[in-house]
Amino acid sequence: MNDEEARTPSWSRFNERIGVTLWASFLAACLETVVFFAYFDPAVLGGDQLAPLWLAMRPIAYGAGFFFFWVFTFLGSSLTAYLLDSSPNSAPKSMESHQ
Repeated sequence: MNDEEARTPSWSRFNERIGVTLWASFLAACLETVVFFAYFDPAVLGGDQLAPLWLAMRPIAYGAGFFFFWVFTFLGSSLTAYLLDSSPNSAPKSMESHQ
């Protein structure tokens, strides 16, 4: 194995972008969850007669809230990544393979 093969990334550019998008949305969801639940207590939110029972259980509400934030942040990040790739100023596909 020569030096150039050792420096070649094993992930495709698409896989790298998915990984970066997942990681960035994960960190944003962590922060969103902390801020949201610092102001809103799941036991108070679930105390209403119309609210589902699971909303009053804190660990379940924290987990559901985190995944809710993660999904929506991932969708927003994915849309941003797509728009950056499809912009007229993005590098042509033939140029990406040489970088």
